[in-house]
Amino acid sequence: MSLLGSLNAAASGVKTMGRAMTVIGSNVANVNTVGYKTSRVAFEDVLASNFSQGIGPTKLSQGVGIASVNANFAQGTFEQTEKQTDMALNGTGFFTVSDQFGKDFYTRAGNFTFDSDGMLTTDRGLFVQVRDVDPVSGEAVGFPHKMKILGTVDPPVRTGDGTAGSGIRIAANLDANSPIREMPFDPTNVKVNMYNFSTSTTVYDDLGDEHTATILFRRRPEVPPQTNPQTGQTIPGIKNQWEWYLAFDGADIGQRPGQLVAQGGGFMQFDDDGRLLQATGGQFVAQGGGVDPATGQQIPATGPPILQPAPVNPETGLPQVVVDFGGDTPQVIGMNLGVGSNPDDPTDERTGLDGITQFASASNILDIFSDGHPSGTLEDIIVANDGLVTGVFDSGHTRAMGMLTLTKFDNPEKLIKAGDNLFNHSPLAGKAIRGAPGIGGFGTVRSQALEQSNVDLAKEFVKMVETQRAFQANAKTVTVSDEMIDSMVNMKR
Repeated sequence: MSLLGSLNAAASGVKTMGRAMTVIGSNVANVNTVGYKTSRVAFEDVLASNFSQGIGPTKLSQGVGIASVNANFAQGTFEQTEKQTDMALNGTGFFTVSDQFGKDFYTRAGNFTFDSDGMLTTDRGLFVQVRDVDPVSGEAVGFPHKMKILGTVDPPVRTGDGTAGSGIRIAANLDANSPIREMPFDPTNVKVNMYNFSTSTTVYDDLGDEHTATILFRRRPEVPPQTNPQTGQTIPGIKNQWEWYLAFDGADIGQRPGQLVAQGGGFMQFDDDGRLLQATGGQFVAQGGGVDPATGQQIPATGPPILQPAPVNPETGLPQVVVDFGGDTPQVIGMNLGVGSNPDDPTDERTGLDGITQFASASNILDIFSDGHPSGTLEDIIVANDGLVTGVFDSGHTRAMGMLTLTKFDNPEKLIKAGDNLFNHSPLAGKAIRGAPGIGGFGTVRSQALEQSNVDLAKEFVKMVETQRAFQANAKTVTVSDEMIDSMVNMKR
């Protein structure tokens, strides 16, 4: 190797070690940077040339260069915080964020905040990407998008018609020894001595207004078996049967305030063991009345309307009650009193114990539920390990607002650092694969926590000493080579 070759090799070493020291200095400087991943320098020899030594040429390097600078994606430690929008990833994957033009970036830094529009963003204003959540399955659906949190208003939801578990659901026991009420039931003006037991719950109309729904239970008298005089066949008797009614204060339905008015009802049949056989619907039919065919005049009813059986809605399998709260259309409320059972069918897995029962113990409510809620404004958010962001509203209602979108790569070390704790996609990193936290190898989310830098200061200081020594050695080589060249030039004197 010529003296100029040794000078160039040493000069490349000085230059390369200076760049390596820059990487080390960057690691040390970012020891407290959230989500920072240590950079590691890979060296390579360069400009191989022939160097004759003995028999045959020998290939020698003429210097050193940096082959690559890769990030070390080892898991960082976690720091607990008190901020709900602080999030850390435990495992592989990156938070997906997007700028105003829709370009995606990737980050491990979960110190998120809000912009002026209430969107969840990074400190630099990039939008955190989420997907919508299916309210039934709880799975993420649709395409990633930004998420508005601050200033979110939860619209009111009416009490449902029995679809997908909506409406009113009751679990209770009706005393099998309850007496028969002698006073006829008048749905237009319900009195306390017309029923055996009652309970109440709150339902909501289209505007989110609250209405107290009173559910009434009235035991029916037993009907002994009878004989059909025409056929001589026995007509089974009726026992263990109850009526149920859904009633409201007259003020809620445009009638006289303070007067309890039943809007609908139905029947329940129990077996001798107190298990529910079936719960059916009903409809009110006027007693007497009608139109006089001779005069065409209305004939007054002879008594209050009576309840007659009516089929349940085949789509929901539940009885329903139509209530007019004064909106554009009457509201249909589903009534889930239990799924019933068939003790004569050995293949029927229903128990008849999941709703209303009739045992010889005091009537009491075990559980009552009605869906729907008034409007509300956001008070807080909860971030679960699976990335589900749930909004907590001042109405007491909670609602899934989105599922965090994570992205993973086969070779994340080849991602390109873009500054501001961000990475750009590189073809060498492999395909960007999106998914939800905790599924398919993606990491899980820790709320109120931040992933710290994975810089190991002890190792960085060791590398710093090694790099410094290498720099000094190369600088010394430059000096010596320069002196040798100077001596060679001076040989002619």
